[in-house]
Amino acid sequence: MSFNSHNSDNIEIKPRFKLISNFSQKDIIEKIKVALPNQKEVNGILKGNHIFFNIPIQNQHYWSPAMEVIIEEFDDDKHKTSIRCLIGPRQTVWMMLMFFYIGVGVLGFFGGIYGLAKWNLGKETLLVWAVPLAVVLFGLIYFTAKYGQKKGRDQVLYLVSFIYHAIDDKNMQRF
Repeated sequence: MSFNSHNSDNIEIKPRFKLISNFSQKDIIEKIKVALPNQKEVNGILKGNHIFFNIPIQNQHYWSPAMEVIIEEFDDDKHKTSIRCLIGPRQTVWMMLMFFYIGVGVLGFFGGIYGLAKWNLGKETLLVWAVPLAVVLFGLIYFTAKYGQKKGRDQVLYLVSFIYHAIDDKNMQRF
């Protein structure tokens, strides 16, 4: 089952969820500002209505997560606030994964096309194997990312728990 129980997509690499609170945007930001200095396991940077959370350097490992939180007025009801959370690997790890995905995709696509064109002309080439090799490499990258998710799971749960406890809204709903 995926992290977001309302989402049936169990292959998500960057889980996301949304909370609806009865507190105002300013109240939620203030509550997080007050709770953050008391935490030894969470660092946060506030930029307007965006808050970026991560794990302190001394507790980080390669697969430690980061969480981006966007706090804004709820569209349907101005007396409610929407809190959108996106959890994933740190930006450097995420960029590395995307670099590998794009690199394997480009090499698989163009190598496969060139190899199939030569094969179609009756010439032997090993580039015909570029597409199956790319599929295997995509799988390897994907399962490496899933391994990283499992390794950082406890820290993810800690970040999510921090948000719930900092806001402390008994009537908060998760979507």
